[in-house]
Amino acid sequence: MPTNGSGQRGPAPRILLVDDDGEALTVCESSLTARGFAVTACADSAQVMALVRTRPFDVAVLDLRMPMLEGTDLLPLIKKDHPELPVIIASAYCDEASGRYCREMGAREIINKPFSQDALVAAIHRALSDEEAIPIMLTSLSLTEARDQVTRRLILAALRKADWNQSRAAILLGISRYALLRWIKRLGLADTATRRHAA
Repeated sequence: MPTNGSGQRGPAPRILLVDDDGEALTVCESSLTARGFAVTACADSAQVMALVRTRPFDVAVLDLRMPMLEGTDLLPLIKKDHPELPVIIASAYCDEASGRYCREMGAREIINKPFSQDALVAAIHRALSDEEAIPIMLTSLSLTEARDQVTRRLILAALRKADWNQSRAAILLGISRYALLRWIKRLGLADTATRRHAA
């Protein structure tokens, strides 16, 4: 079995690269592919949401300044549909206010252009390894909604760790597969779990 981007055996981490600079996109795609990542490169920001909705990704790397939809436009859209997807912002134009906004919207990290390929790989590794931290940003004071947010993150973390195998994820969570399926349905995760498992 081939090694993945972290040097371990297993499926290659799936990286979405978004940048309107075709040359920079090609360099990053080639570098990450050579290091064992499965890369989808996208130069048209208007196509990003269709990609995210139809393909599973482990990390997204977004340029900040782009025609059509900028990184600051895409970030909240991605986090709304896929709050579990780590997003890295890469930009030469990220001032303090933009950086604060990106972090508030859920960006895992911001790296400044120009960056080395080693710096990009290191940021991706941090995003992949930080998944276990399961950061929670409560959007409501309701205990029921807060519980559902926490449960959603825990279930998604267990499914990722079990490579989207529901039986193994249930064992990790210490619940029955039937209980896990009920939670997946209740939290609206059925499409995500099915799509990722089929990928």
